[in-house]
Amino acid sequence: MSRFSHLYIQPPERLPDSARARRRLASVLERLTPNKLAHELNQYLEQELGIDPKVNYSFNWPNFFASCEVRDLLDSVTLAAQFFKRKGHDPSTLWRGPVRRIFAEEHLAYEIDDECIVHPAVDIEFQRNRAATVAGLQSPRYANSLVAFERISDELAATPPNAKEAWRAVFGAVEGLFRLMFPSAPHLNAGAVDAYLAPAIQKAYAGESVALRAANKQLASFKDWVDASHNYRHEQGSEEPIQPPLDLAVLAVSNGASYLRWLIAIDQSSL
Repeated sequence: MSRFSHLYIQPPERLPDSARARRRLASVLERLTPNKLAHELNQYLEQELGIDPKVNYSFNWPNFFASCEVRDLLDSVTLAAQFFKRKGHDPSTLWRGPVRRIFAEEHLAYEIDDECIVHPAVDIEFQRNRAATVAGLQSPRYANSLVAFERISDELAATPPNAKEAWRAVFGAVEGLFRLMFPSAPHLNAGAVDAYLAPAIQKAYAGESVALRAANKQLASFKDWVDASHNYRHEQGSEEPIQPPLDLAVLAVSNGASYLRWLIAIDQSSL
């Protein structure tokens, strides 16, 4: 059931951390772990996280959640679920459900999948898009682009999310693949797209007039994406890094992932 604060008191953007959420998580874990179970969970966290909650927090979950680093907070969500599962309990009802509700109600910038793994709070389609792109980049030929693309998740999972570097990472992945396909292209810009990719598209869709018209429209969109990316690819001469809005960066990363898969298909057809 919604409350006044859930309906009318929400920050304009999702939060990377929240003291109130930490206290609520501690309360849930206190209820789920009597002394013996708390001791075993402490040992498990010590083993997996490289911290010593037994010494530092004396089984005191409020102290642990109030003081631990954000990375340990988010990892402990997953590790607690794994711990409960090993003990024969169903973490989906005991732990995952309450944690998801706390994250949502406290407007945290994270989502929790069915395995209780925490991800940046982007839409489900974004996650599917990312997974499909990673799968397409598995060939050794695309190893450099894969390294750049996989950096996106780390940047979005930073505290706060580094939207600028995530955008740069996807551009790096696209540019790396583009220059692999066209070694004579010095950089990826709109002119290079016209000079190198446009002829490849004419060849790839030759004899399919409808597909070629659609592909040329997509080519124009790709050039717009490249131009937009250059706004954040180069430094803007300010003391502080200028971050794009997170929603804009997620859109750019999603589009970049789609263009990566398209380039892979065109590249494969020419090999």
